[in-house]
Amino acid sequence: MDEIATVNPSLPGTYVSLMADVVQKLNIPAEKLLEGSGIGVEQLSQPFWYLDFDIFNQLLNRAVELTHEPALGVYLGLQMTVSCHGSVGLAAMVSHNLGEALNVMEQFIGLRCPALKPRLEIEDGFASLYLDQPMTNFKMGMVGMTFLMVGFAQMSNAITGNKLEIKAELNYSEPVFLAQVQELLPCEISFNQQNNRLIFPESYLALPLIMADPLAARLAREQCKHDLNKLAAKRGEKRPLTALVRELLFDEVEGFFKMKEVADKLHLTERTLQRQLAKEGATFQFLMDQVRERYAKKLLNHHEYSISYISEKLGYSDVTHFTRAFKRWANQTPKQYRNLRENLMDKQFRTF
Repeated sequence: MDEIATVNPSLPGTYVSLMADVVQKLNIPAEKLLEGSGIGVEQLSQPFWYLDFDIFNQLLNRAVELTHEPALGVYLGLQMTVSCHGSVGLAAMVSHNLGEALNVMEQFIGLRCPALKPRLEIEDGFASLYLDQPMTNFKMGMVGMTFLMVGFAQMSNAITGNKLEIKAELNYSEPVFLAQVQELLPCEISFNQQNNRLIFPESYLALPLIMADPLAARLAREQCKHDLNKLAAKRGEKRPLTALVRELLFDEVEGFFKMKEVADKLHLTERTLQRQLAKEGATFQFLMDQVRERYAKKLLNHHEYSISYISEKLGYSDVTHFTRAFKRWANQTPKQYRNLRENLMDKQFRTF
């Protein structure tokens, strides 16, 4: 798992702007909140900026102390919007459906902040959006995780225009304030769980988004990749190029790019790209296979796409080659995988 060796991971500065708005409603001036943080009030109005993970945690703890409000994480989450996530939020908001929006969040949030890794998993007719914390020295407290979980549930409702039946599980002890905010929550919350995750019916992934725009989605994804390229140049990651190439080699509309096209995006020659990937223990073909597997499983969840269409979309010359590769990844054929998913979906409709 890729980690930053020496650099403190960063979070969107819009989280702090949101925090300042909420504490001001509780009669705490923004200046008081930011005191000693090195962040000026004027910075709160800037559209895209980042702050160290540790500073965010310190400000969050300070906000709880100043407001004497232990349920602050819930109130912050209720105010979260997709715009809090900059170009990633925009790309999610204009995606075709909820599944694609969550895939965008999964792909790009973890690359921007390796201390928080969204992970979408599907099992037994249910989808789970995990929020993993792989970096030992950088962990969210209960208030911060509640903020993110409530916020993600709130955003899911907002971008679909529906009140979704979402369950949140948090790996923290149950707080005493839970009863007082129960009616405000956009999802059911249970504490003392093994993981931090949102759970909902797999069928929700196909829900269309109210602001879906294919062209805007494509442009926003390109902006996300451009932003990642700039961040990678500033950060001391162990395998930054591997992560970037994995995202750059495929586009939802145009499909897969050749090595030269990816190298051009990174302002490298093909030979230099190959050499630098080798230093990180990867090859272009290996990353291509990883992305093909991910998108194959995603596309197979859409019964309207034929297996031959998916094979062509993933760049295979014929279905036989695709079937052989998929069986290597999943120990079953694409048709078997699809039939199993559809059977689980039927079961989910009967049990949720």
